[in-house]
Amino acid sequence: MKHAIIRAAVNLFRITRVYQMLCPFYRGTGVILALHRVVSDEGKPRIDANRRIEISPQFLESLIIFFRQKGYEIISLDQMYERLTEQRHERPFVCFTFDDGYSDIFSTALPVFEKHQAPFAVYVVTSFADRKAPLWWYMLEDILLEHTDMAEFSINGKTFRLPTASMQEKERAYNRIRDILMEMPQQELFKTVKKIFSPLDVTARDYKTLQMDWEQVSALASHPLATVGAHTVHHYNLKQLSEQNALEEIRESKKIIEQKTGHEVRHFAYPFGSKVECGHREFELAGQCGFTTAVTIREGAIFPEHINHAMALPRIEITG
Repeated sequence: MKHAIIRAAVNLFRITRVYQMLCPFYRGTGVILALHRVVSDEGKPRIDANRRIEISPQFLESLIIFFRQKGYEIISLDQMYERLTEQRHERPFVCFTFDDGYSDIFSTALPVFEKHQAPFAVYVVTSFADRKAPLWWYMLEDILLEHTDMAEFSINGKTFRLPTASMQEKERAYNRIRDILMEMPQQELFKTVKKIFSPLDVTARDYKTLQMDWEQVSALASHPLATVGAHTVHHYNLKQLSEQNALEEIRESKKIIEQKTGHEVRHFAYPFGSKVECGHREFELAGQCGFTTAVTIREGAIFPEHINHAMALPRIEITG
């Protein structure tokens, strides 16, 4: 009933165009977009949680064209902060940002931004660039898609036998295992993932090529259109860490990227980024580490008042 009422209200707004009257009050001065990967659709079955973080290069290009046609100026994070600081409210702006540091940002997204001379930013997980982070979400997807009947997992001495005959069952199995991994102590995550997947013949696959290496990260840091920001060392849920460990995750990622690239790192993105994973404590810690801005995945536009909340900026998530 609740969803039906919401849909009816949205349709009423669309038909009556009341939303146009509200735009000046809620549009803000601009938006920051949150993306992850840019890859071509291979047309094969996918687990939805992974498919939704991917967009095609054609869709990326259409986004750039769309915003420019709507009168938005595509600007860098530094330019955005400068406008907030100086309280200059010119044309509405949009900032393109990518989380994690997937290699297709360098190979596929960069040429699109070069074609349109549009700036963008990528927040790098340093263990990604070290190619030490196990991409367990893709490992889990491959295992579930390959099992046509039942998938068996042993996690911390407990065995799970999950039906995988249909895509619906595969989705349920994926969500069950993901929830278990996300709720466990974060420092144990990588070790647990290795124990789970080593017997299942997926760890030897070349998932590392999905991650940018330091040569690619450094090339982006030197590129006139690109901004490289930090996204912690291990992409842990910071709220599950002690204050000292959370501080080290944030501070060390900034330090490592600066050492590897020779460029100052001024911008930060919280892993996952919702209220469940970051709050006032994490905002304070990011400020202590000397960042100029820090972004969440809390939905919203940017307003002039966000200059007072530069460690907790909202973004609009773009998904497949």
